[in-house]
Amino acid sequence: METNGKSKYYITDDPNQVDFKGSQNDFNQPWWNRKRTRLEIILIFICLICIAVTTILIVIETTRVSDRENQRKGEESKHGICLTEECVKASARLLKGMDQTIDPCDDFFEYACGSWNKINVIPEDRSGYNTFAKLRDDLQVILKDLLEQQISSTEPEATQKAKHLYRSCVNESMIEERGLEPVNRFLEELGGWPVTYKSSQQWDESKFKFTELLVKLKLYNNKIFVDQWVSADDKNSDVNIIQLDQPELGMPSRDYYLRGVEDADVQIYEKFAINVAMMFGANETQARLDMREMVELEIELANITTPQEQRRDGEELYNRMTVKELHERIPGFDWLLYLNLIFEKVNITIPETEEIVVYAPEYLSKMVKTVEKANNRLLANYMIWRIMMNRVTNLPQMYRNVRTEYYKKIYGSDTERSRWRDCISYVNDNMGNAVGRLFVKDHFDTGAKEVALNMIHDIRAAFYDLLEEVSWLDQKTRQVAKEKAEAMAEKIGYPPFILNDTALDESYNAVTFSSDTYFENVLENIRSIAWSNSKKLREPVDKTKWSTTPVVVNAFYSSTKNQIMFPAGILQPPFYSKGYPRSLNYGGIGMVIGHEITHGFDDRGRQFDKFGNLKQWWDDEVIAKFKEKAQCIIEQYGNYTVPEVGINLNGVQTQGENIADNGGLKEAYRAYEKWIHKQDREPDRLPGLSHLSNKQLFFLNFAQVWCGTMRPRAVINRIRTTLHSPGKFRVIGTLQSMPEFSEVFNCPANSYMNPVKKCRVW
Repeated sequence: METNGKSKYYITDDPNQVDFKGSQNDFNQPWWNRKRTRLEIILIFICLICIAVTTILIVIETTRVSDRENQRKGEESKHGICLTEECVKASARLLKGMDQTIDPCDDFFEYACGSWNKINVIPEDRSGYNTFAKLRDDLQVILKDLLEQQISSTEPEATQKAKHLYRSCVNESMIEERGLEPVNRFLEELGGWPVTYKSSQQWDESKFKFTELLVKLKLYNNKIFVDQWVSADDKNSDVNIIQLDQPELGMPSRDYYLRGVEDADVQIYEKFAINVAMMFGANETQARLDMREMVELEIELANITTPQEQRRDGEELYNRMTVKELHERIPGFDWLLYLNLIFEKVNITIPETEEIVVYAPEYLSKMVKTVEKANNRLLANYMIWRIMMNRVTNLPQMYRNVRTEYYKKIYGSDTERSRWRDCISYVNDNMGNAVGRLFVKDHFDTGAKEVALNMIHDIRAAFYDLLEEVSWLDQKTRQVAKEKAEAMAEKIGYPPFILNDTALDESYNAVTFSSDTYFENVLENIRSIAWSNSKKLREPVDKTKWSTTPVVVNAFYSSTKNQIMFPAGILQPPFYSKGYPRSLNYGGIGMVIGHEITHGFDDRGRQFDKFGNLKQWWDDEVIAKFKEKAQCIIEQYGNYTVPEVGINLNGVQTQGENIADNGGLKEAYRAYEKWIHKQDREPDRLPGLSHLSNKQLFFLNFAQVWCGTMRPRAVINRIRTTLHSPGKFRVIGTLQSMPEFSEVFNCPANSYMNPVKKCRVW
């Protein structure tokens, strides 16, 4: 209190207070011994009453809250409704995606996803949009925040490099300012692009060496004319070996080329090449002549490649031989020189006795003859075009626009994707473990690893049950199949080494990035990929190593490692949440787990034993019965027509994924049934969906994992190029062959979702 005169006077003049001197003496004593004034006694009494009343009110309110909570819990228990935050959110998500006007027995995909596909309009920069893409978009927002955080000298060098790479990619003003300067230096290193030379400055053909340019491009991870890499030997998976195969082409698949140079898609591709050449200084007339020749060459290459659906028999593809034997079988090209030029960068000498695996000897033989017929200018134009068509994305906007136009017409998207999203994808694709380090630190539920591990064990046990039921297996094969499933290694979340600064930094010690030199950063990156792969040749195979990185919305099976992988990126809703009812988790991530386990026993995975070696470990009679069962799947999916484009699915090409879908869903459902049987009562249902049983919720969440739509051009591309059926048929195809689904939803016999003929492999 202030010591001004007024305050003093007020206190001493108060008739209810004692003499000032007396009060001074009283305050020198302990407060509990002082004599109380009448006013103090009254105030103390009032305070005690207030405390008592407050206590009573608190007790009453606490009792009321407790009663309400007990009543709510009683109602929940009575009605079996889960009202947790996670359950409410899950229910809202499911309801928002469903179209309940559709009879689930007429079309379960439309029932589960009808509203989702209407609400989630395909973004203008995409050719399609689905549940996976939506989750990736959400994760990219998180990664954007992580990569845009300030670079700290105390963080691992690897995450610093990732941030520098991201900054260089989004630094568009610097990219614009530098223009073509970095790419022109790169072209000079490669010997120039003939089509861009003016008549007064002719390209010097005498300096062109086909093998040397082929190697230069390979050292930048561009695989043109021939695909060459190092990985585990299919028949001895503990050892790395050089492998050769037919390469990818400029367009998405060989099918695009088969109708010839006048085909509309080929014309779009040719125009793309002409426009890029002209932007680099080519005369229009010359560009048209040269690029037409180039496209004709690529059409010839496409026609000598083997279709993907004819490349599913590993034993048939596998051709092990020495480099000398390869040269004898396919003369006209110096294979020994080619390989030594590649491996000299990692100080490895390749003798002619070096054993290699050749997957496409017929293609390589025809390719050499095609090259022998072509002139040097044509070969150089094609080879430089193939690397430049990819490097256009690393240049200023006007050059990127040309590629965007091409992509619009081939894939059906309307606009270029947001720059920051492209950059997030690029950094995550190429520095995934560094990005993963940033992500798992703050955004990954470590408890998910234990839950996923338990689910893997449950679903693997369900697979054992299915093995006992499959009538076409003999007891011997049944036993070795079980042994292979038992031997599968599980990788969940992320590789532990990314949390170790030293180990993480060592994995990226081959690259250095600057925030201002995006084009050079890209070259550094692709060069390091090629270098790292070649370096593996004399190293033992590390079967404990992850084949993917953490922030990936996908799951994987490796046949040579007999390994299943579930990155942190997919351990998110709608696939998994620790607060979800088990029905949703088993229908989501459980189905994914079952899918990957079954890949070890699909038409290609079954060719590898439990050690990851390509080996016939089934008897011929069992293999014949398997192929008979698989043929049913091939015919079922091959008869599905995509109405938007009037094209049937490729049942042969997609059979592996379809077999995995069918087996995986059965295993997940069987595991969920086992879990239910162990419970004292039926698990709670979801609010707003109480009319659906938990078993019905299992199938509903499974189906909503595959919600999505595609533009017609994207559908055509999907059918031609990928091993997966469109989402709609991944739902319909599996459920039509699953009696448990029809039983749960009471689908009448011969209804669309409950046909008489059902296919079953596992």
